[in-house]
Amino acid sequence: MDRLTRYLYTVASIIALLALWYVGGVTLPEVIPGLPETYAALVVVLTTPGPYGNMFYFHVWKTIEMLFASLFVSMIAGTVLGVALGRNETLESTLATWIYAWLAIPSLVIVFVSAIWIGFDASSGYFAIPLVITPFVGLNMWEGTRNLDTDLAEMAEFFGAGRIQTFKDVVVPQLAPFLFASFRSGLSIGWKITLLVEAFLLTRGVGFMFRRYFDQYDLPTMMSWLIIFVVFLIVVEYGVLAPLHERVMEWRPEAEGVRVTE
Repeated sequence: MDRLTRYLYTVASIIALLALWYVGGVTLPEVIPGLPETYAALVVVLTTPGPYGNMFYFHVWKTIEMLFASLFVSMIAGTVLGVALGRNETLESTLATWIYAWLAIPSLVIVFVSAIWIGFDASSGYFAIPLVITPFVGLNMWEGTRNLDTDLAEMAEFFGAGRIQTFKDVVVPQLAPFLFASFRSGLSIGWKITLLVEAFLLTRGVGFMFRRYFDQYDLPTMMSWLIIFVVFLIVVEYGVLAPLHERVMEWRPEAEGVRVTE
């Protein structure tokens, strides 16, 4: 499918969603906020200072700051953990059960326990969010490391490539799809946990604004904040991640009629 066709399908899906939203707002106004009401609330959010005199971008920035700082820590810790598990059978046998147990712990429990341990402030968020994301990143990188083609590494060694060159030119390209998948899954999980932390523990950020308007049962304004942050995440995906992924994966061949995906 060419880029223009994909773009047209995207536009059509957006129009269909807006149409369904409008119909839902008319037929079920108690459940679905109307499209005109949501637009009016969005204008107010974008132009009027909120609690404590802060504009919307202050809250969005605070959420982004916590999310990406936590994601950075999680990507490093999860990658190190996953690669170590994939390369060391003894470590894998010892820790595998505990990794799955870690994944089974509800995120809400981690947030609440972190708040009790550290305090009801941003520090507990910076602790809890990486604690939730890291095992998901580790699991992805673990699987990627287990699927490395060892024959390529042996061939590189045979032709005189050093450890650093082998890692850079042989190992990293094979792990790149798993790194991107880990980042995307970490981002999708992380922003939900970040909003949860802000809703329960903080007095700033998008999550705090959700809770504030939830308490007031103001659905149009809640939807406005959701739109703002979803638009930001779409910009990150299509403005940063997708072009970067395409550039990094240029080396992968494409068979005729087959689109190579991770």
